[in-house]
Amino acid sequence: MALADDIQMAERHVLQAERHIKCQRARIAALKRSRLPRGKASNFLQLLEDAQSMHLQHLSRLLEQASRERTEAGFAAAVPLAAE
Repeated sequence: MALADDIQMAERHVLQAERHIKCQRARIAALKRSRLPRGKASNFLQLLEDAQSMHLQHLSRLLEQASRERTEAGFAAAVPLAAE
């Protein structure tokens, strides 16, 4: 899989996780309004937030890698080899 594909997939995971977190927070708010227990729902929210943190870290690493590769490619193209 190409780096660009990995970045797109990581971006999709970040967006999906944002939606899941938003929905879970809404569920917790509904439970609170109904005065129902929300311990397990809150625990699940924490898992979602932890997973989101990992998605963001992964995306950040991929973007850094892409930046390094662009810089290296640009540097290699801009600097002629001594033998040339």
